Amino acid sequence: MQSLVGRLRETLKSGWRRFFLAAFGFLLLGGCGVGSGGSDSGNGSGAGGGSGTPPEQLSIKLEGQAKYRADEGVSLSYTVSGNSAASATVTYDGPVELNHDAEKKTISGDALLPGTHPVKVTATAADYSAEDEITLFIDANFGGQYGSGGESQFSLTMGRSQVTETDENNYVLTRSGTLYWYSQATDATEFVNLLCVADVEVNGDQASGSGLCKEVVDDELKVRTVTGLLVTYKETGALGLTYSYEETDESFDVDFSVAGEAYVSPDLDLSGIYRSALLENLDYLNVTQNNIAGDSYNLETPRCGITATLSRYDTELITATEGDGSIIPAEAISIDNCDLTSQTGYAVSVGDATGSGQSGLMLILQSGISDSVVRFDLYTRRGSEYTDPLSKLRYARVCYEGAPTSQAAVYGVAESDCEALTP
Repeated sequence: MQSLVGRLRETLKSGWRRFFLAAFGFLLLGGCGVGSGGSDSGNGSGAGGGSGTPPEQLSIKLEGQAKYRADEGVSLSYTVSGNSAASATVTYDGPVELNHDAEKKTISGDALLPGTHPVKVTATAADYSAEDEITLFIDANFGGQYGSGGESQFSLTMGRSQVTETDENNYVLTRSGTLYWYSQATDATEFVNLLCVADVEVNGDQASGSGLCKEVVDDELKVRTVTGLLVTYKETGALGLTYSYEETDESFDVDFSVAGEAYVSPDLDLSGIYRSALLENLDYLNVTQNNIAGDSYNLETPRCGITATLSRYDTELITATEGDGSIIPAEAISIDNCDLTSQTGYAVSVGDATGSGQSGLMLILQSGISDSVVRFDLYTRRGSEYTDPLSKLRYARVCYEGAPTSQAAVYGVAESDCEALTP
């Protein structure tokens, strides 16, 4: 009896063992079937095509620059390939400001707001489909002049951001710019009491960076290191500016909600003789379209003579606007004998501007066609190694084409002076 029970137990064990082995085998076979079937299916994104579409049957590839400034034209193109390419139709999904030209296989346009904008194209032929997508990164065009009110009147000038890094295809990776801002007293003197400069990297609707500020505290010039600077763009065209001083941990938040002065054409003729709007005994400036040269005509001591090269922005890529000519970069700036730290009201705005190898911006404040009136601010920076690292000087055109302008009498300039000063 015991022998029969033992054989029965062994038979049951053997049967269960065979059952589990068979079941496990079926599971393995089923798992292999699911896995291989899944690997044959496309993921429905990219140039490889839609779900289940092999690339050799139908594919689409979207190409082009992905990072633009808001005033630049966007230009993308795509190619459709595969056995079904000839009968494929392409649909576009993206910003309404861009135009899809199916015949030319292009997507182009302008006036996109700063930020990110996905662009997708889908090719369809019979039961096949393929798609590809690019994300456009649009940087704000912060270039321009801005103002703000309050206890102190603030003004900000930012040059047009320029490409500073590209990839192997010459596509833009980073875009940077320089901005200057100052505040001035709201009393009758309107003396500048704060002057700052910063370098920023622009990304979408923001720009961040660092810089320097100078101000007079307890009758002593102080230079502050600006950290955590952030410029934010608003759809109204206004700017927000926040920053801190490294030395004092003071934080500032300024809303530049007032637009600058009127549009200035890039073709404005700047040539002529200019006189300082700050002090009488500073050198004249002889300005051409590309250069600035000082002239100490009728001055006993040459003072604040300036030489510089003007390098206008390239407007070729600008399509969304006409291109504002009110800001012109200045390079290779050299200023001689220009220490105005002892002059009441000019310790901050000018200070000791003496130095070579400076850079900066010319901001055209006003222009007139009928009487050829032009005024400009010249921002200059010498670098943090100087005890006085930056300045702002103001000039008015007093002679144009050898004749006095309507501003000449204000600065005591006669026709004979214009004749002597004009080359």
